[in-house]
Amino acid sequence: MGVRKRKGKGSKEEVVQSSPVEDDNGKSKKNSKSTAVAKNKKSYKKSGKIVKGKQALLFVFTVIGIAGSILYYFYSMYGPALFLGLGHKDFKIEPYQWRNILDNSDKTILLIGGPHRSGTTITWDAITSHPEVVGFGGTFETGADYSEGILFQDVYPAFGVGMEFSNFGKTVIQKERGDDNVQMATDGGIGQYALLPNTTVHLTKENHKGKLNNSKTLSKLMNRFAPHWDSNAKYDGKDGLRKAKVWVEKSPQNIVLSSFLESVYNMPIAEDGSVEGMYDPKAKSSVTKFIYVTRHPIANILATDFFIQESMGGHRDFEILIRNYIQMHKYANMDSKELSSPFMWVKFEDFAENPSKTLKEIFKFLEVASDDETINSVLHTVGTIKSNTNAKYMKQWCDTKAVMHGHLFDKYKDEFAALNLGYDLTNIC
Repeated sequence: MGVRKRKGKGSKEEVVQSSPVEDDNGKSKKNSKSTAVAKNKKSYKKSGKIVKGKQALLFVFTVIGIAGSILYYFYSMYGPALFLGLGHKDFKIEPYQWRNILDNSDKTILLIGGPHRSGTTITWDAITSHPEVVGFGGTFETGADYSEGILFQDVYPAFGVGMEFSNFGKTVIQKERGDDNVQMATDGGIGQYALLPNTTVHLTKENHKGKLNNSKTLSKLMNRFAPHWDSNAKYDGKDGLRKAKVWVEKSPQNIVLSSFLESVYNMPIAEDGSVEGMYDPKAKSSVTKFIYVTRHPIANILATDFFIQESMGGHRDFEILIRNYIQMHKYANMDSKELSSPFMWVKFEDFAENPSKTLKEIFKFLEVASDDETINSVLHTVGTIKSNTNAKYMKQWCDTKAVMHGHLFDKYKDEFAALNLGYDLTNIC
């Protein structure tokens, strides 16, 4: 650096260049310092980039870990279908082949239906524990909650199952049944699906002829369901169709679908795949049987109300729950009068109170072994069945709910009586 010196008054400044200070090695200390600073800056930049890179990697791995945990959680519930789709096991058997299999194999397709929270699942569990009966297996195998067939087929509507989360508590005034003041459902979720317009929810051989004139309706349904019967773990994962005498499909909504389902499974199909008119019971016996499970309306409605509020975080108007119960039983009674297939009603209370007796009646109806040894084996597999399952709901009714909703049961007492279910609605408390 130059140092300015004055020689005297009026003289020009003389610039004297000072020599840089050198270290013992003859190097400039200034240069050494500048180089060190530069190196430090580069080092800081480099370490900063490394830190940022590590943070980015940590973020990526965290996101991947969280996503992986979520996927694993859902995979552990819904199995391969979560990634491969509900139809990943589908067979590719033609309609006429299925007609031949069903007509010439002495098999029965049992369809179980009933109100939600009425005991359809425990009844299904007990029936499919019989050595001659096969069901679908668990949710992991089917990819559907409770392994309900309606949830993993795409032949007929599922009545908006799953729409509850966006439509709870909503109703709309509809005129279809001739009453301008009747509240109807806006969606087909639990607790109100039977209140959808008749042709939407009550599928019959008359109002859904289009599907019944297409043989693919049968093959598409059987190709979806059959692999799950065939690969059931009961038979070591193979030959379930051949080994079982009864193939079971359970969905609560079957209680309003029996006319349509009977026509599908008994559809007459020619070798060229054409449909030869409607099913004629005089020409051949039915391959289907139906079990309708029901439960005391007070217990069933309170159980449904509790499930909707506590398990699903929703709300249904109590009168809607009552009307839904009545309407689905009306549809079941209408269909049962038209069915050519054998059917039976099972009261959940009877099953819970005396499961051995009820199962003996069911197994005789299905024409499978109904001896005591078989029934005891079934009950051992199912485990504990709680008796008097309605007690807590009846207590709840007497303690608080009767005051709140008793007038509604009075309002619909004649409609309840017309169902002929045999339940007492007056001497509860």
